[in-house]
Amino acid sequence: MVAHTRKTPGAGPLRSIKPGDVKPGAIKPIAPGAVNQGTQFRPLNLPVPIEVVEGGMERPVYVTLPPASSSRPARSRRPAQATGSPAAASLAVTAINDLWQVDDEWWRERPISRRYYQITIQDDRRLTIFRDQLNGDWYWQRGG
Repeated sequence: MVAHTRKTPGAGPLRSIKPGDVKPGAIKPIAPGAVNQGTQFRPLNLPVPIEVVEGGMERPVYVTLPPASSSRPARSRRPAQATGSPAAASLAVTAINDLWQVDDEWWRERPISRRYYQITIQDDRRLTIFRDQLNGDWYWQRGG
């Protein structure tokens, strides 16, 4: 058995700050609940609306992805309209690998009710898509 002796970088005893260590005005207090105006947050991995042909029991049979993501080597950051890429094509769902339901935030004005599918499509890509059970729309959850 080997004992782990590695310490976390920067871990060590705490040291007190002396009055001369900090320049006046270097630390500005922030009111509780205030947001720093220099910091802007942006959501990551927002769901992308897609078109889905459903089979029995609302199962996805064909998926139409946005034009920029329909081709496999899509690494360009340019919008699809600027590159002149072809129209979106329907891709057959070859397997449903996983299925789960999320019902959350029922107490809010807009609750969440989604049925997620991890699927494999005809070009062997795995995607996570979901059907919003409240409005019937389909979305692709990137990064999942």
